[in-house]
Amino acid sequence: MSAGTRGAALAALTASIVLSAAGQLAMKLGMRELHRAGELAGADWSALGPAVTWTGAGLASYAVSMLAWLLVLARYPLSYAYPLLGLSYVLVYAVATHWSRLGESATPLRVLGTVLVVTGVALVSSTRERGDEA
Repeated sequence: MSAGTRGAALAALTASIVLSAAGQLAMKLGMRELHRAGELAGADWSALGPAVTWTGAGLASYAVSMLAWLLVLARYPLSYAYPLLGLSYVLVYAVATHWSRLGESATPLRVLGTVLVVTGVALVSSTRERGDEA
């Protein structure tokens, strides 16, 4: 792979990871807003606006991440690229536990699991063989 192609493939991989995580977070917010709107008995349709907005943004982000992923598949072996998607789980966990709007709890076991995911991703990415390039 040339330097330009490698840079484009890395950008697509990064975009896929980040947009996938962003999509999951936005869809979670959308569902949270939908649940909140459902609790408002007799609420008008405008109460659904935030839920629809967040969910739509999440689906759009996820769709673009899939397009980026197709570019990744054209450039990297699946056995190398797919485990790197584990970084999206790390991003989702980090944001979900640090963003007050989501307010999810960070527990020692979840932190350990996240560290293990990062360790696995590091091992997979460091063991790529030169002959693996598509």
